[in-house]
Amino acid sequence: MASEEGVVLVLETKRNPAIWKIFDLCLMSDNHEMARCKNCGKFMKATANSTLKKHTDKHCPVTKAKKEEKGEGSGSTNM
Repeated sequence: MASEEGVVLVLETKRNPAIWKIFDLCLMSDNHEMARCKNCGKFMKATANSTLKKHTDKHCPVTKAKKEEKGEGSGSTNM
């Protein structure tokens, strides 16, 4: 495996548009596909949409910060 991987090409996909508007499907220099979060830039396996959604909903630092700004943190309730 190469020590320095890079994006060769950003591919189009017709997979779940709600998820893939947040990710780029990238062809890497070692000829495999990875998903890149458009918010934080993290690369992830592009095989499971559920994993990508989990990243967006729970783990992406940019998404977390946006939710906190809007007051949508885990402790707030809207009544």
